[in-house]
Amino acid sequence: MGVYVHIPFCARKCFYCDFHSLEVRDAHRFAHLVDSYLAALRREALYFRSIWGDKPIESLFIGGGTPSLLPADKLASFISFLRTELPFAAAPEITMEANPHSLSEEGMEVLTGAGVNRVSLGAQAFQDGLLRAIGRLHRAEQIGESVHLLRRAGVSSINLDLIFGLPGQSLVHWRESLEQALALEPDHLSCYALTVEPGTLLHAWQEAGVLQLPGEDEQADMYDLTRTMLPEAGYEHYEISNFSRPGHRCRHNLLYWHNRPYIGLGSGAAGYVHGCRYSNRADLDGYIKSWEKGEPSYEEFQELNPEQQMDETMMLGMRLLEGVAEEEFRRRFGVSYWDVYREAITELIGQGLVEEVQGYLRTTELGLLLENRVSAAFLR
Repeated sequence: MGVYVHIPFCARKCFYCDFHSLEVRDAHRFAHLVDSYLAALRREALYFRSIWGDKPIESLFIGGGTPSLLPADKLASFISFLRTELPFAAAPEITMEANPHSLSEEGMEVLTGAGVNRVSLGAQAFQDGLLRAIGRLHRAEQIGESVHLLRRAGVSSINLDLIFGLPGQSLVHWRESLEQALALEPDHLSCYALTVEPGTLLHAWQEAGVLQLPGEDEQADMYDLTRTMLPEAGYEHYEISNFSRPGHRCRHNLLYWHNRPYIGLGSGAAGYVHGCRYSNRADLDGYIKSWEKGEPSYEEFQELNPEQQMDETMMLGMRLLEGVAEEEFRRRFGVSYWDVYREAITELIGQGLVEEVQGYLRTTELGLLLENRVSAAFLR
């Protein structure tokens, strides 16, 4: 069980990003917003303390936006508050997302002192031209500098985010990015295919016919190359887009893929508590004002029935390379997944998309490439 905190501030919104975030333009207003926002987050955390009970929390993930834009002392104080007021386990995984241009060694030492032991660094590519094409503010050389800084500051686990399928990106570019990432010896790599989301600049350019992206076959080649190079370098492929060294799987993200409960704090954050899935309103001022009154501000709130919980467990679990354990599914829901999804599973096996191995239903090599089709089969 875990906690996700959304920090919706960015120096500049990337051209592909559809996450809720606000560009920081005025330093004085930003300082005021940070104080008001952290106060609202504290109030929301105390609200969930009474609902959550004493079930131990094993992970904290601070995402965004760019959490590393916040003053380190203020973010560290907030982390310490959460660890005091919520029932955290003795040694939780505490992850912070960061961008290479927004890190300082002194600030990271303050944050590791507060318990941050994992940083997910938004590298995305190792070619300056590709970084500019997607609106990133850092340069390729800053990625390595940031990794070394994080190690000196005592961060025990480092993830690099990379994206393939970028505008103007070739298979050669992608190989270079993987090689340079591996040379830095990160503990974890997340390699995502670019998705052009409505409302982003990339989508507007696509609609205007001026966006040139690699074709589907070339993107498939990039994914295949990833699945060859990273395991050869000692990284375990454990989720469709994620690879880790032994002992460095992202414990927090595993909560999502196992469909386990987590508290979501912040404007635009989502959570899943006591069988209820909710998302907070993506309105920074509205969020702050709501918690000044001590009231939640939901955009969506849904109590899931057992059938919906089963569907989500299968859909999310099929993203994991090990798949869904029949014994665990039976223990959780009182029935086998064969009892509920026999027709869908039989059809998927016939199509060569899934297989059952040692009590786990999992995707095949072909199923990995067609994961959306696999997941959709479990949505009743």
